[in-house]
Amino acid sequence: MNLFERAQQYLRVMQVDAWLVYDFRGTNTVLGRLLPEAPIGTRRAFLCIPAEGEPSMLVHDIERTQFQSLGLELECYADRHSMVQSLQARFGSLNSVAMEYSPMAQLPTASIVDAGTIELIRSTGVDVVSSADLIQICLASWDADVLASHHTAVEAVDRTRRETFDFLRRELATVGVSSEYEIQQFILQRFAEYGVFTDHGPVVGVNEHSGDPHYTPDASNSSRIVPGDWVLVDLWARLPQPNTVFADSTWVAYAGDRVAPEHARVFDIVREARDLVIEHAQAGWRADRPVRGWELDRVARDHIAAAGFGTEQFPHRTGHSLSPGVHVHGIGVNLDDLESRDTRQLVAGCGFTVEPGVYLDDFGVRLEVDVFVDPHQGPIVTTQVQDEVVLLC
Repeated sequence: MNLFERAQQYLRVMQVDAWLVYDFRGTNTVLGRLLPEAPIGTRRAFLCIPAEGEPSMLVHDIERTQFQSLGLELECYADRHSMVQSLQARFGSLNSVAMEYSPMAQLPTASIVDAGTIELIRSTGVDVVSSADLIQICLASWDADVLASHHTAVEAVDRTRRETFDFLRRELATVGVSSEYEIQQFILQRFAEYGVFTDHGPVVGVNEHSGDPHYTPDASNSSRIVPGDWVLVDLWARLPQPNTVFADSTWVAYAGDRVAPEHARVFDIVREARDLVIEHAQAGWRADRPVRGWELDRVARDHIAAAGFGTEQFPHRTGHSLSPGVHVHGIGVNLDDLESRDTRQLVAGCGFTVEPGVYLDDFGVRLEVDVFVDPHQGPIVTTQVQDEVVLLC
């Protein structure tokens, strides 16, 4: 089943008449994902995927030849008046169309089309609904090749993380000191050797830096790592080919032989939150009950809040989408009831991270795993799971 057929099948389930993908000079990347061979034109272009019938495009007349090679039915407009007439003819008799729009900008990954264009389409008499679920079904799902790419990346990331802690352990035993930047560069060297790519980072944070969720060291801003320190490592990578999926993993370690009680307590709280999220997702699958992104975030957030830590100590969503493409943060469902309220369901073929955290002034804990929703088995953790603090001495 190709992308258009998958979209049409879901449109019929949603009882939406069509998916209208609008682009102007490459502002809507959804068009390029649905039509990888499509040119980036200089005028407005509309791809219409009806629930029934053949997909077609409306483009400016001077760009006709650029779009002809796509093999779609093509209609052209000469000026704004004829463009509006064509849109009215196409949608005036329909009840609803899906577009890259999110009510009140609730989901940023689906909030792409400008308000004026939404107004223009609504002026034809048709209701505009969000295409967020269509985007997930068609563009965030993993096929067998994508899943294989993820497993390859997971092997490289998990192996690199183990070797990183072994390297740091040796450094502390022989030299007595290392640094955040040195460890970061070791990770990047291993990624290069294993043929995987990362877009930035990775995160290596010691003590108070581990309490900053997006801290990243560099050559001019890096702290030493010595015995007695707490270390957080967040590393992610994918194969460099198109349409591959990142592996994304976060672990913590202590440069000693016994973890301090407060560090151990916070570690256990975060570990329990992570496991509760996974259990909730799997239980929903077994019961054939829809599970939405926001409720998984709420599971983790409620557990962490009950332990005495609020939004100030857990200031980010519980997980982000993992989907094919160049970004580690994908366009599918997020585990989010904080930055947004992600009402999308976990669907077969989607992937995401589970990464609750607690961040304090002197240290932080984040434990991150990746999950793939297998069409037959439901949510499966694909990365190695940390159940105990790694001891480095």
